[in-house]
Amino acid sequence: MYNFTINFGAGSKKPLYEQLYEHIAGEIRERKLAEDERMPSKRGLAAHLGISVNTVETAYEILVQEGYLVSVPKSGFYVRYIDAPTAGGEFRAAEEERERAEEYRADFRTGAADMRSFPYATWVKLSKETMYANPDLLNSGEAKGDYELRACIAKYLHEFRGVNCSPRQVIVGAGIEYLLMLLCELSENGRRCAIEDPGYEKIDLILRNGGFDVNYVPLDEKGISAEELSKTDADTVYVTPSHQFPTGTVMPIDRRIQLLKWAEAEEGRYIIEDDFSCEFNYSKRPITAIQGIYNSEKVIYLNTFSRTLAPSIRIAYMVLPQRLSEEYEKHFYRYSSTVPRFDQHTLARFISENYLSRYLNRLKNTYRKRRDALTDALRSSRYPIEVGGDRAGVHIVFKSPAAKEILAYTRERGIKLYNMDDYYFTRRTSSSNTLIAGYAGVDAEDINYLKEVLS
Repeated sequence: MYNFTINFGAGSKKPLYEQLYEHIAGEIRERKLAEDERMPSKRGLAAHLGISVNTVETAYEILVQEGYLVSVPKSGFYVRYIDAPTAGGEFRAAEEERERAEEYRADFRTGAADMRSFPYATWVKLSKETMYANPDLLNSGEAKGDYELRACIAKYLHEFRGVNCSPRQVIVGAGIEYLLMLLCELSENGRRCAIEDPGYEKIDLILRNGGFDVNYVPLDEKGISAEELSKTDADTVYVTPSHQFPTGTVMPIDRRIQLLKWAEAEEGRYIIEDDFSCEFNYSKRPITAIQGIYNSEKVIYLNTFSRTLAPSIRIAYMVLPQRLSEEYEKHFYRYSSTVPRFDQHTLARFISENYLSRYLNRLKNTYRKRRDALTDALRSSRYPIEVGGDRAGVHIVFKSPAAKEILAYTRERGIKLYNMDDYYFTRRTSSSNTLIAGYAGVDAEDINYLKEVLS
């Protein structure tokens, strides 16, 4: 078994796991480690080097993901053969891998979901029954997604969001990104879209890659305004009215109607309504989706089950106006659905047999309690903090003149919060002094630790 000593750079800004990763990767590339040679155990190497087991585990994890090592259950880690020159430039882990592997005791990221609440037993039961009872699902299905699921979605949307549509208008796809790319293909050349600023960088990227010219529209306390929108040459606007990301604003009904009037003012204008976090509205009376107010021919509705069930369940859906639905059928009738039929029919049963509504009620209560605990932790801080964006969704925003200090201080203690300034598309001359904390992927222990650090 290979063992070694590494002198960690005392003045290096690189974390220990990255230094360890680079050392082992270099040894493998330079053939100082033989193929199939067994590596030290995580605990053994940690004790030998005088570092934490977590540091060794993170370095090993990156080495496995990049193909330097292979993990054999109940046996250990072994060197893989790397057919690479022994000299050359420095090999580095991909940026996203380094970020993901950063060691935080509590990460209040916004894209997480509570996997402990997921109804595993129910989902497995329905999956097995669907698989055994429907061998025909091994064949290709409908391009828009199978009718059974589209019918369930149309009924669910009407009952819970006031959306008016037929199953024919529903398109099922593997994620919002895929559906947006289809929409870009369906759109006429030269279209111009306005998006919220601050907002989703991914949406901006997809639209621009799809041929849209993109305008960035600043927000006020009600979200995006028709007045600001009219200052652009946009013929389409992309909005997240149920819980704007990242500001947390819930768009009031008068602003939604103004957007509809903007769309009606000229032929060919559309509103793309991403009903992000609509399931987690903590008000007594959630506002109806824009699509369901009136004249749904002006609204393209988007949502996904990745945010309510699990990020890996890549089932999203789009509701097209009648005219665009007909255009879709002309252009994409030969496309294959990107969602496996077994998953579609499992989800259809999950919805139609009321498992989804019961699960969402439980999850909503869980998130409400977690939101309240996080809000209490922030408001009891020794720093002056103003909390907002907590009416809906699974993240909150908080403003403080000491925002930069809070961000640095918490990160030094293993807590990751997020800076609102990172989500602006246009350059700002001054800081917003606003931070973001997601609470779907943390637990009571994480929130208590944050409270302790800030007190």
